[in-house]
Amino acid sequence: MKPSSIIPTPLKKGSVIGIVAPAGQITDKARFEQGLNILHDMGFEPRFPRQMWPGQGYLADTDDNRAEEIHKMLVDPEIDAVMAMRGGYGCIRLLDKMNFDLFRQHPKMFIGFSDISVLLNQIASRTGMVSFHGPVVTSLCDCSNIALERFYECLKGNWRKGVSYSKIEILKGDTSATGTLLGGNLSTLMTTLGTPADVDWDGAILLLEDIGEPIYKIDRMLTQLHLTGKLKKVNGIVLGDFRMGAEQDSLEKIRYTEYIWRRVLDLTSDLQIPVWGSFPSGHFADNLTLPLGAKSIMDYQKSQLQFQ
Repeated sequence: MKPSSIIPTPLKKGSVIGIVAPAGQITDKARFEQGLNILHDMGFEPRFPRQMWPGQGYLADTDDNRAEEIHKMLVDPEIDAVMAMRGGYGCIRLLDKMNFDLFRQHPKMFIGFSDISVLLNQIASRTGMVSFHGPVVTSLCDCSNIALERFYECLKGNWRKGVSYSKIEILKGDTSATGTLLGGNLSTLMTTLGTPADVDWDGAILLLEDIGEPIYKIDRMLTQLHLTGKLKKVNGIVLGDFRMGAEQDSLEKIRYTEYIWRRVLDLTSDLQIPVWGSFPSGHFADNLTLPLGAKSIMDYQKSQLQFQ
């Protein structure tokens, strides 16, 4: 896939960020309010529905209403960027209802991760616009200082600055690789395989992360990717944070992560591509904002992911 050519307008002090809920309903208003306060402190004005989101069960609202909410935010001249309230589940139900041409016509920053990965990858592949894999409103209060600094700089348009991280592990490959950055949450991406929303990974730098999945399910999903032949198309793989949840102790987390690394290395043993681990992306404090759809370079010498 070619790198995206449409760059959304950067934000400035006083810019309005429209908050949408394309997936799960709000479950913790305190976390939501903390996120709003962080956006205010950064100098932005968050705007969201006065009546909040009326959904019941695991969805924020009906499919039609969630899709229409995004459409309205995109065409509203007072809204400068669009950010997801939270992830969860539900974005895949919107794909046949979304007018993706609106992203091309109104190139506003679109930010989120987890279940929002579905929309981010569709935006990149269908419109040629860069979108941002980064915090949702309800996760801002969990972000480390470096994650908040990166998030702020990306919103201001400084997203091309390379990402270095002391914990990055070069698992395979002693050369650099270039490609379009795609991917995100593994289990979410798997839901699009074999559908019209299945994104072409030809020449991509593939980002993968996940949370709350037993190791055998991670194994099954990675094996399925291998059997589809999609891994043979990528130029490099960047593995973000993988964890079962907060209940994992440090030793369990290490064993869990290393098993995933070994499985990825096994599945790519015949491929001459770099594989990196412990990249700062996923459901943890150091979730650094990344430009999906942008031309990216896995710089082996610097252990840095760079963007152009």
